[in-house]
Amino acid sequence: MTDKSPTTDKKPLNILFACTHNKIRSPMAEAMMKSTYAHHIGMVDSCGMDDGGDIGDGFTIAVMQEVGLDLMDHEPKSFADLELLPFDLVICFSESSYEEASRMPMLANAAIEYWPVYDMELIAEGREARLNAYRNVRDDIKTMLNDRFEGLNA
Repeated sequence: MTDKSPTTDKKPLNILFACTHNKIRSPMAEAMMKSTYAHHIGMVDSCGMDDGGDIGDGFTIAVMQEVGLDLMDHEPKSFADLELLPFDLVICFSESSYEEASRMPMLANAAIEYWPVYDMELIAEGREARLNAYRNVRDDIKTMLNDRFEGLNA
């Protein structure tokens, strides 16, 4: 993980997760963050470089349901769809979203971190292999969240 500026001195209040299409990684992170740390943060949102279309990803929905999180109503959105909220921390799962966030004036005061997580849309194998890959991404993001925010639930 790399970051533009450290946020270890203070607790992030408003957190944005960003990836390429806001269909897999960033909605997973948003849902897990809200589920695990809701009482310790202000607002959590997610977006992509583009909105990835008007519906979510079925594999994402399936693997998140396995851990009790419902993304059926998730509608992908882009950076352009965000309200002008003062995000304290932006966590990006793709290099392109990290570069975009780093250039955005509305995020100039936010700490921006890059957490490289594989883009699941690149997998073209069978259904079970794809589901297992999505589970791995979900579990990797959960581990990263726990490592980064372990002190919040203390």
